[in-house]
Amino acid sequence: MKKVRVGLVGLGPLGRVHAENLMFRIPNAELAAVCTRTQAKLDEVRREWETPEVYTDYAEMLEKAKLDAVAVISPTNVHLEHVRLAVEAGLHVFIEKPTGMDAAECAEIERLAAAGGKIFAVGFMRRFDASYADAKRRIEAGEIGTPVFFRGYSLDPVWQGEAQVARAEANGKWFLDMGVHDYDLARWLLGAEPKKAYACGGAYVFGDFAKNHDVDNGFSLVQFDNNAAAFFYCGRTAPHGSHVESEIIGTKGTLRICESPRRARVTQFTRGGEVHECIDHYLDRWGEAYYQEMQQFVNEVQAGEQSVSATAGDCTGAVRLAEMILEAYEKQLDE
Repeated sequence: MKKVRVGLVGLGPLGRVHAENLMFRIPNAELAAVCTRTQAKLDEVRREWETPEVYTDYAEMLEKAKLDAVAVISPTNVHLEHVRLAVEAGLHVFIEKPTGMDAAECAEIERLAAAGGKIFAVGFMRRFDASYADAKRRIEAGEIGTPVFFRGYSLDPVWQGEAQVARAEANGKWFLDMGVHDYDLARWLLGAEPKKAYACGGAYVFGDFAKNHDVDNGFSLVQFDNNAAAFFYCGRTAPHGSHVESEIIGTKGTLRICESPRRARVTQFTRGGEVHECIDHYLDRWGEAYYQEMQQFVNEVQAGEQSVSATAGDCTGAVRLAEMILEAYEKQLDE
Protein backbone atom coordinates (compact mmCIF):
# COMPACT_ATOMS: atom_id res chain seq x y z
CA MET A 1 0.00 0.00 0.00
CA LYS A 2 1.24 3.49 -0.87
CA LYS A 3 2.73 5.48 1.98
CA VAL A 4 0.76 8.49 3.20
CA ARG A 5 2.58 11.68 2.20
CA VAL A 6 2.31 14.12 5.12
CA GLY A 7 3.27 17.77 5.26
CA LEU A 8 3.84 19.28 8.69
CA VAL A 9 3.51 22.92 9.73
CA GLY A 10 5.09 24.07 13.00
CA LEU A 11 8.57 23.05 14.15
CA GLY A 12 8.50 23.87 17.84
CA PRO A 13 9.46 21.12 20.33
CA LEU A 14 6.21 19.20 19.74
CA GLY A 15 6.36 19.74 15.98
CA ARG A 16 9.80 18.14 15.92
CA VAL A 17 8.50 15.13 17.87
CA HIS A 18 5.71 14.59 15.35
CA ALA A 19 8.09 15.16 12.43
CA GLU A 20 10.60 12.64 13.74
CA ASN A 21 7.85 10.09 14.36
CA LEU A 22 6.60 10.50 10.80
CA MET A 23 10.10 10.30 9.41
CA PHE A 24 11.63 7.50 11.47
CA ARG A 25 8.96 5.51 13.34
CA ILE A 26 5.80 5.29 11.23
CA PRO A 27 6.51 2.89 8.37
CA ASN A 28 3.37 3.64 6.34
CA ALA A 29 3.97 7.41 6.30
CA GLU A 30 6.39 9.66 4.48
CA LEU A 31 7.23 13.09 5.86
CA ALA A 32 7.09 14.80 2.48
CA ALA A 33 7.43 18.45 3.53
CA VAL A 34 7.84 20.70 6.56
CA CYS A 35 6.92 24.34 6.99
CA THR A 36 7.87 27.01 9.50
CA ARG A 37 8.32 30.76 9.29
CA THR A 38 11.71 30.46 11.03
CA GLN A 39 14.47 29.99 8.47
CA ALA A 40 16.96 28.86 11.12
CA LYS A 41 14.74 25.90 11.97
CA LEU A 42 14.52 24.89 8.32
CA ASP A 43 18.30 25.13 8.01
CA GLU A 44 18.62 22.87 11.05
CA VAL A 45 16.23 20.35 9.51
CA ARG A 46 18.25 20.32 6.30
CA ARG A 47 21.44 19.60 8.25
CA GLU A 48 20.02 16.89 10.51
CA TRP A 49 17.70 14.93 8.23
CA GLU A 50 17.67 13.56 4.73
CA THR A 51 15.15 16.23 4.49
CA PRO A 52 11.76 16.44 2.94
CA GLU A 53 10.87 19.59 1.05
CA VAL A 54 11.05 22.71 3.22
CA TYR A 55 8.88 25.82 3.06
CA THR A 56 8.37 29.09 4.89
CA ASP A 57 4.97 29.57 3.22
CA TYR A 58 2.21 27.15 4.22
CA ALA A 59 0.00 27.74 1.17
CA GLU A 60 2.98 27.10 -1.10
CA MET A 61 3.67 23.80 0.66
CA LEU A 62 0.07 22.67 0.13
CA GLU A 63 0.23 23.66 -3.53
CA LYS A 64 3.57 22.11 -4.46
CA ALA A 65 4.37 19.16 -2.17
CA LYS A 66 1.84 16.61 -3.55
CA LEU A 67 0.49 15.74 -0.11
CA ASP A 68 -2.16 13.30 1.09
CA ALA A 69 -2.39 14.82 4.58
CA VAL A 70 -1.17 17.68 6.72
CA ALA A 71 -0.18 17.78 10.40
CA VAL A 72 -1.05 21.17 11.91
CA ILE A 73 1.29 21.71 14.89
CA SER A 74 1.30 25.50 14.62
CA PRO A 75 0.17 27.99 17.31
CA THR A 76 -3.54 27.85 18.09
CA ASN A 77 -4.24 31.37 16.80
CA VAL A 78 -3.44 30.33 13.20
CA HIS A 79 -5.20 26.94 13.27
CA LEU A 80 -8.38 28.14 11.58
CA GLU A 81 -6.58 29.49 8.53
CA HIS A 82 -4.34 26.42 8.30
CA VAL A 83 -7.35 24.11 8.45
CA ARG A 84 -9.29 26.14 5.89
CA LEU A 85 -6.45 25.90 3.37
CA ALA A 86 -5.93 22.18 4.02
CA VAL A 87 -9.63 21.40 3.53
CA GLU A 88 -9.70 23.47 0.33
CA ALA A 89 -6.73 21.40 -0.87
CA GLY A 90 -8.66 18.18 -0.20
CA LEU A 91 -6.26 16.88 2.45
CA HIS A 92 -6.67 14.70 5.51
CA VAL A 93 -5.84 16.67 8.67
CA PHE A 94 -4.17 15.91 11.99
CA ILE A 95 -4.27 18.93 14.30
CA GLU A 96 -2.96 19.60 17.76
CA LYS A 97 -5.41 20.61 20.46
CA PRO A 98 -7.19 22.92 20.89
CA THR A 99 -8.39 23.31 17.33
CA GLY A 100 -9.28 26.98 17.88
CA MET A 101 -8.89 29.88 20.29
CA ASP A 102 -12.53 29.67 21.39
CA ALA A 103 -15.63 27.57 20.89
CA ALA A 104 -16.76 29.64 17.89
CA GLU A 105 -13.49 28.95 16.05
CA CYS A 106 -13.67 25.29 17.02
CA ALA A 107 -17.23 25.05 15.69
CA GLU A 108 -16.14 26.62 12.39
CA ILE A 109 -13.27 24.14 12.16
CA GLU A 110 -15.72 21.33 12.94
CA ARG A 111 -17.90 22.59 10.06
CA LEU A 112 -14.91 22.69 7.70
CA ALA A 113 -13.89 19.18 8.75
CA ALA A 114 -17.36 17.84 7.99
CA ALA A 115 -17.47 19.63 4.64
CA GLY A 116 -14.07 18.27 3.67
CA GLY A 117 -15.16 14.67 4.12
CA LYS A 118 -11.63 13.50 4.99
CA ILE A 119 -10.03 12.09 8.14
CA PHE A 120 -9.81 14.92 10.68
CA ALA A 121 -8.01 13.84 13.86
CA VAL A 122 -7.41 16.01 16.93
CA GLY A 123 -4.29 15.42 19.03
CA PHE A 124 -5.71 14.55 22.42
CA MET A 125 -2.71 12.31 23.03
CA ARG A 126 -3.71 11.23 26.55
CA ARG A 127 -6.34 8.97 24.99
CA PHE A 128 -3.42 7.06 23.42
CA ASP A 129 -1.43 6.69 26.63
CA ALA A 130 -1.52 3.04 27.74
CA SER A 131 -2.74 3.89 31.26
CA TYR A 132 -5.66 6.07 30.12
CA ALA A 133 -6.61 3.59 27.40
CA ASP A 134 -6.68 0.86 30.06
CA ALA A 135 -8.82 3.04 32.34
CA LYS A 136 -11.30 3.58 29.50
CA ARG A 137 -11.43 -0.19 28.88
CA ARG A 138 -12.06 -0.91 32.57
CA ILE A 139 -14.85 1.69 32.74
CA GLU A 140 -16.53 0.29 29.63
CA ALA A 141 -16.24 -3.23 31.11
CA GLY A 142 -18.11 -2.02 34.21
CA GLU A 143 -15.24 -2.74 36.58
CA ILE A 144 -15.81 0.41 38.67
CA GLY A 145 -19.56 0.62 38.16
CA THR A 146 -20.92 3.97 36.99
CA PRO A 147 -18.25 6.70 37.00
CA VAL A 148 -19.46 9.65 39.09
CA PHE A 149 -16.34 11.78 39.67
CA PHE A 150 -13.22 12.75 37.73
CA ARG A 151 -10.23 14.51 39.27
CA GLY A 152 -7.49 15.89 37.02
CA TYR A 153 -4.21 17.61 37.89
CA SER A 154 -2.15 19.02 35.00
CA LEU A 155 0.93 20.89 36.19
CA ASP A 156 3.91 22.33 34.34
CA PRO A 157 7.25 22.94 36.07
CA VAL A 158 7.87 26.32 37.63
CA TRP A 159 11.02 26.91 35.58
CA GLN A 160 8.93 27.19 32.40
CA GLY A 161 6.62 29.86 33.79
CA GLU A 162 8.31 32.99 32.49
CA ALA A 163 8.44 31.67 28.93
CA GLN A 164 4.74 30.86 29.04
CA VAL A 165 3.73 34.51 29.55
CA ALA A 166 4.58 35.29 25.91
CA ARG A 167 3.28 31.93 24.68
CA ALA A 168 -0.20 32.54 26.13
CA GLU A 169 -1.01 35.23 23.56
CA ALA A 170 -0.80 32.73 20.69
CA ASN A 171 -2.21 29.69 22.48
CA GLY A 172 -4.85 30.93 24.89
CA LYS A 173 -5.31 31.16 28.64
CA TRP A 174 -4.23 28.30 30.90
CA PHE A 175 -7.79 27.17 31.67
CA LEU A 176 -8.01 26.53 27.90
CA ASP A 177 -4.51 25.68 26.72
CA MET A 178 -3.65 23.18 29.47
CA GLY A 179 -7.09 22.50 30.93
CA VAL A 180 -8.56 21.23 27.66
CA HIS A 181 -6.62 17.95 28.07
CA ASP A 182 -8.49 17.14 31.27
CA TYR A 183 -11.81 18.44 29.97
CA ASP A 184 -11.52 15.99 27.08
CA LEU A 185 -10.67 13.14 29.46
CA ALA A 186 -13.61 13.96 31.74
CA ARG A 187 -16.11 13.99 28.85
CA TRP A 188 -14.55 10.80 27.42
CA LEU A 189 -14.42 8.85 30.69
CA LEU A 190 -17.63 10.11 32.31
CA GLY A 191 -19.63 9.93 29.08
CA ALA A 192 -21.38 13.21 29.83
CA GLU A 193 -21.53 16.91 28.97
CA PRO A 194 -20.91 19.82 31.39
CA LYS A 195 -23.84 21.61 32.97
CA LYS A 196 -22.45 24.08 35.53
CA ALA A 197 -19.00 25.32 36.59
CA TYR A 198 -17.29 27.22 39.39
CA ALA A 199 -13.70 28.43 39.06
CA CYS A 200 -11.08 30.40 40.96
CA GLY A 201 -7.32 30.80 41.02
CA GLY A 202 -4.72 33.45 40.43
CA ALA A 203 -1.28 34.51 39.29
CA TYR A 204 0.40 33.59 42.56
CA VAL A 205 3.99 33.37 41.29
CA PHE A 206 4.07 35.00 37.84
CA GLY A 207 2.12 38.22 38.22
CA ASP A 208 2.21 39.10 34.52
CA PHE A 209 -0.48 36.50 33.82
CA ALA A 210 -2.98 38.55 35.85
CA LYS A 211 -2.80 41.42 33.33
CA ASN A 212 -4.84 39.28 30.93
CA HIS A 213 -7.00 37.65 33.63
CA ASP A 214 -4.90 34.51 33.21
CA VAL A 215 -3.59 32.26 35.98
CA ASP A 216 -0.54 30.29 36.96
CA ASN A 217 -2.74 28.09 39.15
CA GLY A 218 -6.41 27.54 38.37
CA PHE A 219 -9.08 25.42 40.07
CA SER A 220 -12.54 24.47 38.86
CA LEU A 221 -15.45 22.29 39.90
CA VAL A 222 -17.91 21.14 37.23
CA GLN A 223 -21.27 19.39 37.37
CA PHE A 224 -22.22 17.24 34.37
CA ASP A 225 -25.62 16.56 32.85
CA ASN A 226 -25.72 13.01 34.30
CA ASN A 227 -25.04 14.44 37.80
CA ALA A 228 -21.41 13.32 37.75
CA ALA A 229 -18.81 15.91 38.77
CA ALA A 230 -15.18 16.81 38.12
CA PHE A 231 -12.45 18.81 39.79
CA PHE A 232 -9.67 20.27 37.64
CA TYR A 233 -6.39 21.81 38.78
CA CYS A 234 -4.12 23.28 36.11
CA GLY A 235 -0.89 24.91 37.21
CA ARG A 236 2.43 26.30 36.00
CA THR A 237 4.42 26.34 39.25
CA ALA A 238 5.15 22.70 40.15
CA PRO A 239 8.56 22.74 41.89
CA HIS A 240 9.20 19.06 41.15
CA GLY A 241 8.54 18.99 37.38
CA SER A 242 5.78 17.96 34.97
CA HIS A 243 2.92 16.30 36.84
CA VAL A 244 -0.28 14.88 35.34
CA GLU A 245 -2.47 12.83 37.66
CA SER A 246 -6.04 11.57 37.30
CA GLU A 247 -8.65 9.76 39.35
CA ILE A 248 -12.00 8.33 38.30
CA ILE A 249 -14.38 7.31 41.10
CA GLY A 250 -17.20 4.93 40.29
CA THR A 251 -20.05 3.39 42.24
CA LYS A 252 -18.08 0.14 42.61
CA GLY A 253 -14.45 1.21 42.58
CA THR A 254 -11.78 3.80 41.82
CA LEU A 255 -9.06 4.17 39.19
CA ARG A 256 -5.98 6.31 39.76
CA ILE A 257 -3.46 7.12 37.05
CA CYS A 258 0.06 8.33 37.78
CA GLU A 259 -0.33 9.19 41.47
CA SER A 260 3.37 10.07 41.50
CA PRO A 261 5.18 11.58 38.49
CA ARG A 262 8.19 9.28 38.85
CA ARG A 263 10.78 9.29 36.10
CA ALA A 264 11.82 5.68 36.75
CA ARG A 265 11.24 2.79 39.14
CA VAL A 266 14.33 3.65 41.14
CA THR A 267 14.17 4.84 44.74
CA GLN A 268 17.19 6.21 46.55
CA PHE A 269 17.37 5.93 50.34
CA THR A 270 19.46 8.70 51.86
CA ARG A 271 20.02 10.39 55.20
CA GLY A 272 17.43 12.91 54.09
CA GLY A 273 14.83 10.23 53.40
CA GLU A 274 13.38 8.33 50.45
CA VAL A 275 14.07 10.04 47.11
CA HIS A 276 13.02 9.43 43.52
CA GLU A 277 13.40 11.67 40.47
CA CYS A 278 10.34 13.22 38.83
CA ILE A 279 9.53 13.83 35.19
CA ASP A 280 10.76 17.31 34.32
CA HIS A 281 9.25 17.77 30.82
CA TYR A 282 5.95 16.76 29.28
CA LEU A 283 7.66 15.06 26.33
CA ASP A 284 9.27 12.59 28.74
CA ARG A 285 5.81 11.53 29.89
CA TRP A 286 3.87 11.55 26.63
CA GLY A 287 6.42 10.64 23.94
CA GLU A 288 4.91 7.22 23.26
CA ALA A 289 1.36 8.61 23.21
CA TYR A 290 2.37 11.20 20.59
CA TYR A 291 3.74 8.40 18.44
CA GLN A 292 0.64 6.23 18.89
CA GLU A 293 -1.82 9.01 17.98
CA MET A 294 0.04 9.86 14.77
CA GLN A 295 0.37 6.20 13.83
CA GLN A 296 -3.39 5.81 14.33
CA PHE A 297 -4.06 8.85 12.14
CA VAL A 298 -1.95 7.45 9.31
CA ASN A 299 -3.66 4.06 9.67
CA GLU A 300 -7.07 5.74 9.45
CA VAL A 301 -6.04 7.68 6.33
CA GLN A 302 -5.04 4.42 4.65
CA ALA A 303 -8.21 2.66 5.79
CA GLY A 304 -10.42 5.58 4.74
CA GLU A 305 -12.28 5.53 8.05
CA GLN A 306 -11.85 7.42 11.32
CA SER A 307 -12.31 4.82 14.05
CA VAL A 308 -10.37 5.81 17.18
CA SER A 309 -8.92 9.32 16.86
CA ALA A 310 -10.61 12.23 18.62
CA THR A 311 -12.79 14.31 16.30
CA ALA A 312 -13.27 18.02 15.70
CA GLY A 313 -16.53 17.68 17.63
CA ASP A 314 -14.70 16.22 20.62
CA CYS A 315 -12.51 19.32 20.72
CA THR A 316 -15.45 21.69 20.34
CA GLY A 317 -17.07 20.02 23.36
CA ALA A 318 -13.91 20.31 25.44
CA VAL A 319 -13.42 23.97 24.52
CA ARG A 320 -17.05 24.77 25.37
CA LEU A 321 -16.29 23.44 28.83
CA ALA A 322 -13.15 25.61 28.92
CA GLU A 323 -15.26 28.67 28.11
CA MET A 324 -17.75 27.73 30.82
CA ILE A 325 -14.87 27.59 33.31
CA LEU A 326 -13.32 30.84 32.05
CA GLU A 327 -16.69 32.59 32.38
CA ALA A 328 -17.00 31.30 35.95
CA TYR A 329 -13.47 32.54 36.70
CA GLU A 330 -14.21 36.00 35.31
CA LYS A 331 -17.44 36.14 37.31
CA GLN A 332 -15.73 35.51 40.65
CA LEU A 333 -13.11 38.18 39.85
CA ASP A 334 -15.93 40.74 39.82
CA GLU A 335 -17.46 39.63 43.12
